Amino acid sequence: MLLAGLLLVAALVLSDNPDPEDKGSGADPGIAATPTIPAPDTRHMEAPVRRRLELARSAVERKPNSGAAWGAYGAICDAHSLSECAEVCYTRAIALDPQDYRWFYLLAFVSELRGASPDQVAARYEEASRLEPRLPTTFYRLGEALTRAGRLDEASAAYGRAIGIDPKLAVAHRGLGQVALARGDAQAAVTSLERAVALGADRNAATLASLAQAQMRLGNVVVAEANAARVAGVSADLPVPDPVRARIREMNVSSAKSATRAVRMIQAGRYDAALEQMRIVEESRPDEPSTHYRIGLCLARLGQLNEALPRLERAAELAPDNEVVQRELERVRGLVGG
Repeated sequence: MLLAGLLLVAALVLSDNPDPEDKGSGADPGIAATPTIPAPDTRHMEAPVRRRLELARSAVERKPNSGAAWGAYGAICDAHSLSECAEVCYTRAIALDPQDYRWFYLLAFVSELRGASPDQVAARYEEASRLEPRLPTTFYRLGEALTRAGRLDEASAAYGRAIGIDPKLAVAHRGLGQVALARGDAQAAVTSLERAVALGADRNAATLASLAQAQMRLGNVVVAEANAARVAGVSADLPVPDPVRARIREMNVSSAKSATRAVRMIQAGRYDAALEQMRIVEESRPDEPSTHYRIGLCLARLGQLNEALPRLERAAELAPDNEVVQRELERVRGLVGG
């Protein structure tokens, strides 16, 4: 089921093409007048970020009746924490293209950040799940919103739908267990929470604390105390595998995010992709030794030794005491000289 979900997501997640051809571009001329297109202040932003935002906004100016253009602009704003802009854009995308689940899903996420009520958030996730019922994360997030709204029966059903699609989704088992605990069914809570632990929540504080409480209600004092004792030394977070939000994060072109991606790609041996990320970083960090080192490293691994050498020499000049840089520089010099 997980593989099928990933294949599905590959076909459904956002494109970052800011000027898409889409079904929304032929919207009914009777639709409400186009709202003012948001224009965040980009003067103090890094050049790649500013350029990406301006490009996406200009696409909306050219195609104001395109739901995909509004959605793509919203996604770029969302990726760079411009939540107010993103909320406006996603709302307009829904008006123009109400059959695309992505806009409801992303609006639900952003509007929650901006203080929307749990019922409002739940309604948006419900619509997203109706339009695209195959993504487990939608039902998980719907369950969370319904739980916050106090609609526990509905929340339990939503978590159950998520688990039906992906039985290994640990966060959904935890949510189901916590709802059962809130409803007074300690045995059902233990069953779900122990399943979450088995699926990777064994170092999640919230899961263990809920499990300890459920065990205590059943009178299993020793087990409950053991779980409670584990809480202090574990992580407070349990990852939510959300490919839609992951795609949004990948659209962030700040130097910090691009550098982080480059390091990850270098570690995976994806030197072409890492080099592309480092070109973005270089626009904002042209004088940092790490910039020249990583570009040089990628070029060297791609066999472009003559281009790599001056990069590594510049990195060594900027960081003369860095042994890692010096070793790579000597290695490349040896290959060029040989």
